[in-house]
Amino acid sequence: MELHHDPTRATATKVVSLPPPLVERLVAGQGASMRRIADALRPYHLQVSPRPEALALTGEEIAVTLAAAIVEKIAELLRTEGGHEGLVDAAIGGVLSHAFKFELAYRLKGITQAVRPMSLSQVGFMNTLLMSDRSLIFGVGPTGTGKTHLAIAAGLSLLAEGRIKHLVMTRPRVMLEGEAMTAVLRAETAYDEQLTPIEDELRQLIGHDEIRQLTERGMIEVMPLGRMRGRTFNDTMLLVDEAQNMTVGKMRMAATRIGRNGRLVVTGDPAQVDLVGGDEVSGLAHLLKLVAGTDLAAVHHFEAYQIIRNPVVARLEALYSHSSGGEMQAAA
Repeated sequence: MELHHDPTRATATKVVSLPPPLVERLVAGQGASMRRIADALRPYHLQVSPRPEALALTGEEIAVTLAAAIVEKIAELLRTEGGHEGLVDAAIGGVLSHAFKFELAYRLKGITQAVRPMSLSQVGFMNTLLMSDRSLIFGVGPTGTGKTHLAIAAGLSLLAEGRIKHLVMTRPRVMLEGEAMTAVLRAETAYDEQLTPIEDELRQLIGHDEIRQLTERGMIEVMPLGRMRGRTFNDTMLLVDEAQNMTVGKMRMAATRIGRNGRLVVTGDPAQVDLVGGDEVSGLAHLLKLVAGTDLAAVHHFEAYQIIRNPVVARLEALYSHSSGGEMQAAA
């Protein structure tokens, strides 16, 4: 089954035939089981209409396809294992795990290994990066949800396909504790270890040799934010990572670098701001407000439960966010 082709998130309908007792079970309790399935398929949308011996599933194509597979998996587990409390969750987990590993895995030109998503929010974000013609795309949410990794993977693929000629990656520099502000730091033109996370993602995706070759040919560039000033990036995907740590002025500078056949991809977490002084407005939050309600940008939201590092990270982030009345910020 093809699950990637959803650049317009087209709708679909599918009727799944089921034994009447199973239909009754799935819609019992005001449809609690089906709501759990629909929640698991977010950000894609699903509607369920019960029939005497079937469920009619309507929504975005990927949600309908996965929901049908989950319902059929529930029927299979009932036959083989009988009813148990975790039946629905087991079916959801089994179907999504298989889909992420196979049907939803991205086999991209320029990258040897398949890029396997670990959440449906990642799928939506990646599909927009690869299939849309948007000039401005946001990936917004907590650290550890895969935003940077997917954006770089998509950029490398677009580069290998010849759809862009350059991939430029940057992130704002955060002042470290005890560090004195200097003219060089303020300009953000010096290359230092704070760009290492981007280099790490590149090495994981394509390795040292390919990085060196693409860099020597001028096709990829990891640059300090300040070196963007005054430039126009034609035929380029420009990735600004950790954008919540940019001032409004620096965000305006970055956003106006887009040239012909160019696009700007912005990733970050508006809840995790490390600007000097603490009272400076985040350029990411400001730009998101500016484009809200317009057709200027595609905005993809990630949630804390979609953190894909060690599972303990998501639980720790939840504890930190709820401590001290929610005043503590997420980790870098």
